[in-house]
Amino acid sequence: MRILVAVACLLPFALAAEAGINRHSPDAAVNAAYAADETAIQGRGAGIMGDNTLRSRFFSRSLLRSIAANEVIAGARNAPPAVVGDLFSDQAPHMVALRVAPISENHDTAKVLAEFARGDGARERLTYAMVYERGEWRIDDITYAMLDGESHTLRGELAAN
Repeated sequence: MRILVAVACLLPFALAAEAGINRHSPDAAVNAAYAADETAIQGRGAGIMGDNTLRSRFFSRSLLRSIAANEVIAGARNAPPAVVGDLFSDQAPHMVALRVAPISENHDTAKVLAEFARGDGARERLTYAMVYERGEWRIDDITYAMLDGESHTLRGELAAN
């Protein structure tokens, strides 16, 4: 009986340790998003923004609500939403040599850098703010570093419209 009680007490710790081992990294989630969005990046389809299932797979609940609210407001105004097209290449004419690397990570938030060359030779840098929710890393915001040194965020674009 004591063994059964001991196993029952230790089982939650063992399951938590196993979950930590199987947990994907935030940079793996960003790489998966780029793979899923390949059709949009190449200009051959809508990608993640055109598929609600993919949106919910890669975006946080909060970001999904912001995108949906922006689309509703844009529809009421009979105007295009703030986010049209591909979010992941920052409208680069051709994306070459994608490199994704973690910047920081704690228990439930992380930052990931995606860097690539544009077709015109310039380098793009996108920083992904990630949250861990529903058992996966999800994109919560994207910061776009512009070629002129300015930057803007996806949430900022959504709020401005």
